Amino acid sequence: MKRANLITLTTDFGYADPFAGQIKGAILRRNMGARIIDLTHAIEPHNVLGGAVTIRSSYQYFPHGTVHMVVVDPGVGTQRLILVLMADDHIFIAPDNGTLSLIMRDKNIQAVHRVANSSLFPAEISATFHGRDIMAPVAAALAAGMTLDQVGPAITVQECVQLDIPLTHLDENGITGRVISIDRFGNIRSTITSANLSRYQPASFAGIFIGAHQINAISATYGDRPAGELLAVIDSAGQLEIAVNRGSAAALTGCKIGDPVSVLMDREKE
Repeated sequence: MKRANLITLTTDFGYADPFAGQIKGAILRRNMGARIIDLTHAIEPHNVLGGAVTIRSSYQYFPHGTVHMVVVDPGVGTQRLILVLMADDHIFIAPDNGTLSLIMRDKNIQAVHRVANSSLFPAEISATFHGRDIMAPVAAALAAGMTLDQVGPAITVQECVQLDIPLTHLDENGITGRVISIDRFGNIRSTITSANLSRYQPASFAGIFIGAHQINAISATYGDRPAGELLAVIDSAGQLEIAVNRGSAAALTGCKIGDPVSVLMDREKE
């Protein structure tokens, strides 16, 4: 696979501190030609699931051969591993804390390696900033063409930490999913996908339920409903999303990550 010499960064560092900039400096010290794209530095602090959702819904918009570095690492300095994963002709670097669970669940895995080659690291490594001192130089080397076997030994997906990802249940009565993420607009993304919905006849649709609220139709856009009204759409990642036109669905419903979202079917209409 040809490398793109392109690295994306996804972190929970925010924008007020120099951490993201230091990572870029560490990359460029090893690979001056690398192009670096900030996917986001606004993941909620320590929200590993948020990092997992973000990278899973974003990586495919970059060229094959891109290196994706994800640093949401509440276990930094402990004995947790750092992984390099090749999947779908992309390369991912992240702590072994479940960040790559959704990528692994897609089962497009080509290789998984444990980062162990200390010759890639600087002489001094901070116990609290492995993103800068370990992950960044490895990302730089991989983007420049280093092979995965030079990073460290191969391991299996079964050896990696997996998040307890909420499952979507389908039966003759409809679909039960969970809230998996909430963005800064208060839009609620569920685990329910457009593929899940396509398994049922549209005429049998009887409503979407979240908390104490019911939505009777799936809109094409936010603007299909009046300002301030709760609505459902299929978002840009193909997930069922609950939103409010010019408002916050999270604030209106009081829902949080892990709460149920249901789509019910009227069997008499099938």
